[in-house]
Amino acid sequence: MIRKSIIDIYTYSSHAVRGFSQKFKGYLHSGKWTVRIGKYVLLSNVCLTDGVTINDFCRLFGDERIQIGENVYINCFCMMYGDIIIEKNVLISQFVNIWGRSHRFSIKDEPIWLQHDIGGQGYKTGKIVIEEDSWIGPHVTILRGVTIGKGSVIGAGAVVTKDVPDYAVVFGIPAEIKYYRGEVIDE
Repeated sequence: MIRKSIIDIYTYSSHAVRGFSQKFKGYLHSGKWTVRIGKYVLLSNVCLTDGVTINDFCRLFGDERIQIGENVYINCFCMMYGDIIIEKNVLISQFVNIWGRSHRFSIKDEPIWLQHDIGGQGYKTGKIVIEEDSWIGPHVTILRGVTIGKGSVIGAGAVVTKDVPDYAVVFGIPAEIKYYRGEVIDE
């Protein structure tokens, strides 16, 4: 019984310390106590607003700037790069990749590893917008130039290469619309 009590005290105190640590890192980055940033998170050119949580081991690098709206939750092991806008109340599951740029590799007589940044023109870029109240499932990849419509759901493992309309539920490779939220479907 004593051993269980000690474990309970240790668990409670470690959760309390972790919670404070996440809030403190969020405050240092954004100046807001409502922002939480987990362990081993790398942020560059990112604008955070109230209620944002970024869990452990995420990397967010903005070409221009990554803008994250209120009450956005980003789970662990997510990677984002480019010009990205994430509106309010969006849920992003673990292992999500959002790429606002891709490499050029069109010169066949040049080794591919030399083509990654030819005169500053080594990338094709496109802004990504994830509109409010959307849910991005685990292991999803979203590619440059895509807009995810309001209230959309992107199913696990999807690769999104084109715009998704409002309230659409999409999944697959490439992602296809399966139905819309609110529709009655046979399961």
